[in-house]
Amino acid sequence: MDSTKKTNKLVEHLAALRKRLIIILVVNIGAALVCYQFMKTLIQYILNLNPGMQFVYLSPSENFMACIELAITCAIVICSPITILQIWMFVSAGLYKKEKLYVLLSLFFGFFFFIGGVLFCYYVALPITLDFFMRISLETVTAAVSIRSFISFCNTMLLCFGVVFELPVVAFLLSLLGILKPAFLKKSHGVLILIIFIIAAIITPPDVVTQIMLGVPMTILLELSILICTIVDKSKKKKRVMSESHT
Repeated sequence: MDSTKKTNKLVEHLAALRKRLIIILVVNIGAALVCYQFMKTLIQYILNLNPGMQFVYLSPSENFMACIELAITCAIVICSPITILQIWMFVSAGLYKKEKLYVLLSLFFGFFFFIGGVLFCYYVALPITLDFFMRISLETVTAAVSIRSFISFCNTMLLCFGVVFELPVVAFLLSLLGILKPAFLKKSHGVLILIIFIIAAIITPPDVVTQIMLGVPMTILLELSILICTIVDKSKKKKRVMSESHT
């Protein structure tokens, strides 16, 4: 009987997960189709990151594929509130009231940190990176960049920065749940910085400048995460002491 109940619960959870994933997929596809209608404007925003570059397409389908990639990236960013809402609706069903508050706060701030990462990349990281590459190019060689490779490069950078900027939010949630301790972060500080630059080398395009442009903000975000964990830990200890003093 117990095994039947467990099986039924598992089926219900999987059905709920399937429903949320379908909603996320349908909304993102719809947004991508809408974004595709404004593709000329969107591509111009990307190309304006470095007006000095000359772009070419190397195959008949390359322009189309570049537009598709950019439309998908724009859809992911635009639909991130709906994606977060669907994640919340799935996760909240199995949480206590206090845990729901923690997760809701994390998702709320997570959205703004994600958008902040994308904006930081667009206005700071990408222009600096592209300008650097243009400056070190040989004078005797004319730069003719493949439009799809350029769009893919920008998409990768934008999404990587958006995800990486979630680090303080993840640290906040794990600290509230008692999983992450500030003592561990401080003790492993040097190792974590090394891991950060290894991750930056893996997820970014294979060049040192891009890796540094991601690694440095990640290091700053790590320091912010340690500060957040310390504040949360002190707050929890203070509440514990006050609770013990009243008993």
